[in-house]
Amino acid sequence: MKKRRLFARLGVAGVLLGAVLAPTPAQSISASLSAEHSPVWQTNASVQGLAVAAGKAYAGGRFTSVRPPGSPLGANEVGQAYLAAFDATTGDLVTAFNPVLNGQVYAVAASADGSRIYVGGDFTQVNGVTRNRIAAFDTATGALVTNWKPSVSYRVKTISVSGNTVYFGGSFGLVNNVERLRLAAVSADLGTLLPWAPAVNGDVYAVDVADDASKVYAGGQFSTVNGTTQNTVSSLDPATGAVLPFPAASAVPPPNGQCTTRVKAIDASGDKVYFGNGGDGGGCFDGTWAAEVATGALIWKNQCLGATEAVKVVNGWLYKGSHAHDCANQGAGGFPQGFGYRFLLTESLSDGKLGPWFPNTNAGPPTEVGPLAFATGGSDLWAGGDFTTSNGVAQQGLTRFTNAGPGSAPAKPAKLTPYSVKPGQVEIHFPTVVDNDDSTLTYRLLKGFGNVTIATWTATSTPWDKPWLHYTDTAVTPGEVTNYRVEVTDGTTTLRGNYSDPITVASTASTAYDQLLAADGPQAYWRLGEPSGTTTSVDSSGQSNNGTFTGITLGTAGAISGNTAATTNSSGRMVGEKAFSMPHQFSVEAWVKQSFTRGGRIVGFGNSKTGNSADGGDRMLYMRSNGAITFGVNDGSRRTLTSSSNKNNSQWHHVVGTYDNGDMRLYVDGVLAGSQSVGPAALYYGWWRVGYDNTGNWSGGGATQTGMAIDEAAVYPYALGAAQVQAHFDAR
Repeated sequence: MKKRRLFARLGVAGVLLGAVLAPTPAQSISASLSAEHSPVWQTNASVQGLAVAAGKAYAGGRFTSVRPPGSPLGANEVGQAYLAAFDATTGDLVTAFNPVLNGQVYAVAASADGSRIYVGGDFTQVNGVTRNRIAAFDTATGALVTNWKPSVSYRVKTISVSGNTVYFGGSFGLVNNVERLRLAAVSADLGTLLPWAPAVNGDVYAVDVADDASKVYAGGQFSTVNGTTQNTVSSLDPATGAVLPFPAASAVPPPNGQCTTRVKAIDASGDKVYFGNGGDGGGCFDGTWAAEVATGALIWKNQCLGATEAVKVVNGWLYKGSHAHDCANQGAGGFPQGFGYRFLLTESLSDGKLGPWFPNTNAGPPTEVGPLAFATGGSDLWAGGDFTTSNGVAQQGLTRFTNAGPGSAPAKPAKLTPYSVKPGQVEIHFPTVVDNDDSTLTYRLLKGFGNVTIATWTATSTPWDKPWLHYTDTAVTPGEVTNYRVEVTDGTTTLRGNYSDPITVASTASTAYDQLLAADGPQAYWRLGEPSGTTTSVDSSGQSNNGTFTGITLGTAGAISGNTAATTNSSGRMVGEKAFSMPHQFSVEAWVKQSFTRGGRIVGFGNSKTGNSADGGDRMLYMRSNGAITFGVNDGSRRTLTSSSNKNNSQWHHVVGTYDNGDMRLYVDGVLAGSQSVGPAALYYGWWRVGYDNTGNWSGGGATQTGMAIDEAAVYPYALGAAQVQAHFDAR
């Protein structure tokens, strides 16, 4: 269903644009965990395995020392190599647990009752006695379990405990000198080798057992199990090791020479099981998927790009550790390529869509990937990996998140810039803000130093998509002087923006073109009236999105009296310095003048800040060589609206394109020239650009750009209405 712009009358006080009244404030944490990390000791190198048991979190990896939170590398370090325990409440090191291992740990798992932990890795000794790559510890005493000592021939990468059985996988071929090809099982009490012996032809990275113990799931770098084709994932009988039907495995694409993807993480929870993949090759499957335990049917598949290394269900959400960099890929429902990396995300258990939880780590040194292991005690998430920061603060190897406390606070709202260009009317436009664990917030518009609430909204925003809110205050008197500010709350924490500068309510209608445009809330407004020789175009919207001129001649007579225009050479352009992701409601506007048989791109969006955009970008206005104006949006196909021809008649023409969730409209000289309904616009990260881009792949594109004069270019974070467009045209 198309989203409509909603106008709601608030008594006689004003008009509310693009919002819904909010009788109930949002909760302080919409996800099940706060995005604020809790204090916990850190490590001097990677954490690769985690488990929570008996009030302690056990971390294994390749670290050799640990240190308190806030201490830089090399300060206050305590020597503790490869395996350490931390108090699950305080995050402090448990000094009584100090095992000595001679090699790194990859896997840590706990028994259901929390009385033991099992660790696997490359080590061959623990506390001076032989323990070939797998060992058990008593959580009450911290002691190595003396009578539990299976001997594994090579690396143990993953462990899962179910009842009295410990399943494990890795790179080994023998257990107790008996053939076990990369998967094996021993008893949890005595370590007795069990007959369970699936034969796997490649390394196993992850193993987990269904909560009802009906199936064992294995993932890794393999293509057969028991001689049966199994593409990197298998569902196995927990007693016999036989391969079981698993139709959901079709979610994983087979290797094709350009792409090899592998299951790297598994978490069975309730009647579902969740998987994370990491791929080699551009665009290779890196995402997550979910299946029914009972039937093996696929429930959903999320195709975020950026290898997934860890997944864990905590209180109704799937938490994901990855280096995700494109969660708009194939409908994944998140941020586009170019926005940056998100190393911590959460997803809905029902459909895999991204949830309202936005903390972040970094990836550590350049060759590393960020989070590698998750564990939970039921109401927390411990994350270990290669990272050296958590939420921008130095924190190496280990961090944790809980549901205690109020959660993250919303960001402070921006200072408002109200405009009054009509008698008895004030226009207010402002962007929403982000709360890292509550994407739906309550906003209130406050008037005067008495902070009287005159409008209330609920609005949803994310770090990559921050819609704007709009309000027209009609409960004012011509000549009145007042001010405004915005208040935002997540239900627990409330923040107020700074007061606006005082605004005098208009007594007569303004005829100043720039004031009329500014009052309609542009996201960027380049008047292009800078003197010749200037390299920077000033953004007059108040949003500080100045641009850089290239191949532009300034000082040309403009469309608007008192302001000059810019004229392009064959590739002349101006690009705003701020990047944006996936605008789905927008308007592009400019005045343009071109001579006979020439045309060119006027204003639009593109994925390059300096060069030509792929396919010339989209969300754009351009002129064909016959003088027709075209508005183009890419929804998977290049959708266009085109006016009548002969606008390249050396006269100024006012052109506007609007898009509102599939509703395209083109206006030329104040008149609607065409409209149509199309699909969702392409999702990518880019820049608003004035002037040239390569339009050769677009219908009627590729016209000679030289000599095109452009003036008063503006973009808006919503679709202008016909009356607004007409008012802008009439104001010339």
